[in-house]
Amino acid sequence: MVKEGYKKTKYGLIPDSWDFLQLKDIAKVNMGSSPPSSTYNEDGDGLPFFQGNAEFGSLYPEENQWCIDPQKVADKDNILISVRAPVGDINIAPYRCCIGRGLAAIEGEETSNKFIYYYLKQFNPKLQSYSQGSTFSSINKKVLETFFVNYPPLPEQKKIASILSSVDKSIEKTDEVIEETKELKKGLMQELLTKGIGHSEFKEVNINGKTMSLPVNWDVKMLKNVTQINKNNISTSTPEDYEIEYIDISSINNIGKIKETTFYNYGNAPSRAKRLVNIDDVIVSTVRPYLKSFSIINEDKENLVCSTGFAVLTPKSNMETEYIYYFVWSNHFVNYMKRLMRGTSYPAVNKNDVANTFIPVPPLEEQQKIASILSSVDTKIKKEEEYKAKLERLKKGLMQKLLTGEIRVNTDMEV
Repeated sequence: MVKEGYKKTKYGLIPDSWDFLQLKDIAKVNMGSSPPSSTYNEDGDGLPFFQGNAEFGSLYPEENQWCIDPQKVADKDNILISVRAPVGDINIAPYRCCIGRGLAAIEGEETSNKFIYYYLKQFNPKLQSYSQGSTFSSINKKVLETFFVNYPPLPEQKKIASILSSVDKSIEKTDEVIEETKELKKGLMQELLTKGIGHSEFKEVNINGKTMSLPVNWDVKMLKNVTQINKNNISTSTPEDYEIEYIDISSINNIGKIKETTFYNYGNAPSRAKRLVNIDDVIVSTVRPYLKSFSIINEDKENLVCSTGFAVLTPKSNMETEYIYYFVWSNHFVNYMKRLMRGTSYPAVNKNDVANTFIPVPPLEEQQKIASILSSVDTKIKKEEEYKAKLERLKKGLMQKLLTGEIRVNTDMEV
């Protein structure tokens, strides 16, 4: 039975007062066309030129090419949609621009462009299902023009778009706070890991091929002298039905936290699941170390095992775990590892490369103070990341309910 006040369409239920129209009935679709390459430039001459989704940002594309003889043009606030793999990515034209054949521009006729933008975002999987081509998927003008849209009256469209835009603005502001805090952390790491706290006398030393100025009372030691590396491996006599909790390189998120682990019976575990890890160990990815898949083990578990793609650093008694962690996160360590990498498909370093890396070593109390400062910044980043994730969940839920009419909006209030 259809819910009272609603009608059934091929996409589900919508309010009786809404229409269900093809995109061509409410908007113009303008397919892009790439002009001759001789008309491109990077000097800012002509109109900004967007060829495809490679230039897309979270809402607006970023210009890096211009065109003096555009073939197809999108106006300001037109919706830009990728019509070649990956199909369906959406942005908004921030100004009049030239569009290449990887894009189409959509302009509403007596329709809110922002409403169409959010609608296409929400129903993107359905749009992708109409793509063609076995090697490189694409959609053509007919597919776009005949794509169906849940179509409320214009005041309701504007209100829906306004609500979703307000959430997007909150997400954007949170992103700005996250990026600013990450920049602060980068500057603090550079300062604290070389200058320390409250020093006035320094010495010049060479660390890993780079001359640095360090406090006179700091030492310089190899990592193998301040940590034990790959201290324990899981025993080959472990019963096959023994359950292990496995950390792979992909388990680490972009702020150094273990986002997920996988449980296996030892007999079915990946062959690289060999290294036992314990609380306060620092794990450092030796495969593509520039991706910074580094983390601290914060839980005491007997069955925690990581991939052989990590070097496991167990700090000695005069070393603060978090200080070692922040050192390996520093650009100095990462850039040094990049210089030592070998291989092309999976560039990597080995245990000895990590072991023989020199690290500045302050007194333990100062290590702890440095770690505490940087940890407080990480806590701020984590809090903002969690808030952003909450906003994104809110937006996802609102899009589902508002764009299908499951929740109706009050159009008496100003948009």
